[in-house]
Amino acid sequence: MSSYQDTLDNYQIQGRLRALRTLPRAGSRFEIEGREYLNFSSNDYLSLSQDERVKRAAADAIFKWGTSASASRLVTGDLDIHSELETELASYLGEESALVFGSGFLTNVGVLTSLAGRNDQIFSDKLVHASLIDGVQQSRANHFRFKHNDIEDLQRLMEQNPSSAERIIVTESVFSMDGDKAPLAEIVQVANHYNAILVIDEAHALGVFGSGLLSTITVQPERLVIVGTLSKSLGSYGGFVACSNELRNYFINSARSFIYSTGLPPSSCAAALEALRIIQAERLGGELLDRAKLFYLALDSLGEFLLPFESQIIPLIVKDNQRSLELSQSLYQKGIICSAIRPPTVPENTARLRFSINLAHTEEQLCRVADEIVRVLVE
Repeated sequence: MSSYQDTLDNYQIQGRLRALRTLPRAGSRFEIEGREYLNFSSNDYLSLSQDERVKRAAADAIFKWGTSASASRLVTGDLDIHSELETELASYLGEESALVFGSGFLTNVGVLTSLAGRNDQIFSDKLVHASLIDGVQQSRANHFRFKHNDIEDLQRLMEQNPSSAERIIVTESVFSMDGDKAPLAEIVQVANHYNAILVIDEAHALGVFGSGLLSTITVQPERLVIVGTLSKSLGSYGGFVACSNELRNYFINSARSFIYSTGLPPSSCAAALEALRIIQAERLGGELLDRAKLFYLALDSLGEFLLPFESQIIPLIVKDNQRSLELSQSLYQKGIICSAIRPPTVPENTARLRFSINLAHTEEQLCRVADEIVRVLVE
């Protein structure tokens, strides 16, 4: 038996084996063999991937530019739709410039490997996304991980490890697995005090909390880099960095994941651009958070499994890997799709069901699903 199969067998024993499950369509609601399913594992928070205006913009872009940018943007793949999206993203985020990458993963790896090198220092929250971790590792910088959302631990690490080289603090604004918020005002103050570059991933905040959670605080760092994706609230695909003009030009010339990747398809750019305009005009995030709070309160009897409410991401911490898989399957049999999230995506002994509330979920559906979840967990 091959070592690969041995590894897969161990994953199976540990309740960590993953497999693909093909669905008939994307979105928060669909039918499978005549039965309605509600999807609580989609990051399409504002349900804009199914919005007719967004789909029409994507289709029109295909007929105007074709299905692909067909080359790296530094070769012949730079289209005016890329620049239009970047201009509006920068304006929305209050930054001088923006640069669109092929995905959020490519963005984070490209940005961090460009900003930091072997002699530099990166201080990252212990729960940042895998793409940020990979970017840190590939940069070969000296890496220090501070306790989750612990400002005192961040300050201690920076104080104990002085350096004249570049220093970078990395965090998310809304964390993807716990749904909690970073203490950004305090992190900004630390970054300014130590003259550190601050890299904030706004992937799960953009559109839900206006132009991101950073927009809710008044203090701005002197050196700020915002990263995010087009694949969540913007209902499209791709990633971006918003920053100064100088840094944009630097990333164009140094980020290997940008230089050596085909430009983002024009349909993805057009869809994200239309979604961005809808978000600015209709302010959908507040309504989403109201529905998420309704759902959270309906799960009140499961308090031992719940973290404090902070966002549209609501995890139920069941700890055991196999138990999380069993609960996920039980809910699926009731028409509720909620994937089991297990290590290494989350820390050991914190396996969970991660409920992602979308605007396509009605209040009636949310209350009904909450009742089903309570019944399944107390069986």
